[in-house]
Amino acid sequence: MDDPAFRQWLTRRSWALSVRYCKVVALLLPPAALVTDVPLLRANGVAGIEWLLAWQLAAELVCLVLVAADRWWPALRGREASLYAFCTLFIALCTWIGMADGGLRGDFAIYAAGMTFGAAVAATPRPIRQPLYAASLFAIAVPVWLREAGDGARVAAGLVNPFCVVMLCLWLDRFTWSRDRALYLETQRAEAERARADEVLHNVLPPAVAEEIKHAGRVQARKFDNLGVLFADIAGFTSFSSRLPPDALVLVLDEIFSSFDALVQRHGVEKIKTIGDAYMVVSHAGVPALCRLALDLRAALEHYNHANGTAMAMRIGIHAGPAVGGVLGARRFLYDVWGDTVNVASRLESAGRAGSIQVSEAVVRQAGADFAFTARGLVELQGRGRVLTYWLLGPARPDKLAPAAWAEAA
Repeated sequence: MDDPAFRQWLTRRSWALSVRYCKVVALLLPPAALVTDVPLLRANGVAGIEWLLAWQLAAELVCLVLVAADRWWPALRGREASLYAFCTLFIALCTWIGMADGGLRGDFAIYAAGMTFGAAVAATPRPIRQPLYAASLFAIAVPVWLREAGDGARVAAGLVNPFCVVMLCLWLDRFTWSRDRALYLETQRAEAERARADEVLHNVLPPAVAEEIKHAGRVQARKFDNLGVLFADIAGFTSFSSRLPPDALVLVLDEIFSSFDALVQRHGVEKIKTIGDAYMVVSHAGVPALCRLALDLRAALEHYNHANGTAMAMRIGIHAGPAVGGVLGARRFLYDVWGDTVNVASRLESAGRAGSIQVSEAVVRQAGADFAFTARGLVELQGRGRVLTYWLLGPARPDKLAPAAWAEAA
């Protein structure tokens, strides 16, 4: 499986496991050495166990250096060369104790424990340890040969244990690599499933709300001091839809609203919901983005009309002000916003004209000089009385909007 992503994942995992293993060895080696060395020192003195003291010091030093390098030099964690270097050094240490303790005295316990446990802890992206195992066996054969004075039968008998250790290490290497590959594939599948679940959740709810539900299981209501709210409705769609079968009606709405969804994403605002042929969007960053979106929504419907021979038109209303957003209930989550600002935006849409964008005085103030407006005058809004409203004509520079669009909006 020569997958660069898997190789990097395996390298980082094996390095982390090796560091964890070295921490344990660094803690256990000093008391174990003390228990082992004290009786030997009493019986033989220092002269008899120099090799053992040197090996214990080297092993402790290697473990401490690896732990320190992982802590103070994090760039080593993702490099295969660093992992290969440690594996080589580790096998060399095991071979050293195997040659000294096993080859000279016939005790391969430490050699076997180190080699097999190392092979079981971590895998390497490339099979670099297999030739090292063979080299280790040949190195151990030298002191065994010297100890047995070249007696072939006794040399073969003396190498049975290290040979079995090497064969076990080769099997453990394949097993460890296969285990890690299976773990990686399962992790990738789990991450892909989680990504798909997150995508579905983020399509239903705003990202911040979705993350809050994932971590807390509920959503606190949010207050917005100035939330831009846009309502859009296809004028005369009820009579238009009465001439279509239900499946064709769904296809029409899906095509239109899919183009609207792409525009919402492009302008960085949030779609809240659709109700029939009505479309609701909010903006936390003020109204300029909503004004640009409104112009693009109208243009998108005109493009649909031109492509399909229809004559639909949009009524759009925009208002800005304080509002509250949140999720009601515990099942079938639906994010929504409430408040007088939402009501006014809805009334502006319903009191508008087909093909035009009606906005409040707050929108005109906040949009600045980037857009051109013309006053419509006082308009009766349900539940609000007479309110001064404006038509959004387009960008402030006339050359950015076709004259026909100006005339239609006015």
